[in-house]
Amino acid sequence: MRRQRGFLESLLRTLVFTLAALLAILVFAFVFFPFERLAPALAARIEAETRIATSIAQLDAGLGASGPYLEARDIQLRWPTGEQLALDSLRASPALSSGWLRGTPTLRVALNAAFGAFNGVVSAERLAGNFQRFDFAALPPEWFGPGGSPLAGAVDAQADLARLAEQWSGTLRIVGADGSLALPGSPVAIPYEKLASVLRLDEVGTLQIESLALSGPMVEAKAHGEVAAGYAGPATGAIAIEAEIARMDPALLPALAAYGVVLDANGAGRLSVSGTPDQIVVR
Repeated sequence: MRRQRGFLESLLRTLVFTLAALLAILVFAFVFFPFERLAPALAARIEAETRIATSIAQLDAGLGASGPYLEARDIQLRWPTGEQLALDSLRASPALSSGWLRGTPTLRVALNAAFGAFNGVVSAERLAGNFQRFDFAALPPEWFGPGGSPLAGAVDAQADLARLAEQWSGTLRIVGADGSLALPGSPVAIPYEKLASVLRLDEVGTLQIESLALSGPMVEAKAHGEVAAGYAGPATGAIAIEAEIARMDPALLPALAAYGVVLDANGAGRLSVSGTPDQIVVR
């Protein structure tokens, strides 16, 4: 009996040492593999799948606190329509998720670029994480139509979006400081010192503006409402937004008067926004 126990202990030690050696070999192979040689092939694969011309200056891999990761640096993207975007770095590592069991890879992603940063979880079914110092005005203006981005200035945001039946839904919380907001049809952008908003996109594509607060040297206002889904997709249909203006700079009153909106002598009052994104009506 004692001899049998000694044999089992010896076998167990051998198996442990063997597995440890194999693991060490795999770790060293992963860490020291020349991943930089794969950068052109990875860029070509991305271009073939998305039709976005891609170049990657450097590709590295390593082991971090969350496990193995792949990191690309100095990425240049060019869309067929001419828009260009540069990313300083993009790191991806496997994330713990049941999506892997459904054949949906889920990655923990860390992105850094001139227009901002993102850190969170990304898959074909979910996008959840934090945006830091994100400036929409630094993105290609063609993405926002003829007027470019209506929002300028760095904001932080928390996103939790899920995709169900080809439709994204979820919540986006935004806070910002020292930026500007261009109202549709307004000849100037309104500067603000503080911006806070909670937005929710529901399962049918309606964008619910649960709260929007704006304060600065020229305006102090709150708003809520919704933008329904339209023929062009989520939040492209009928608008129903109510705003309460606590204070408005007198210099902006003529622009509102052109819409037929009249505020009191202190620049205070209420207004309603309706119509569609293509034809906005303010009363």
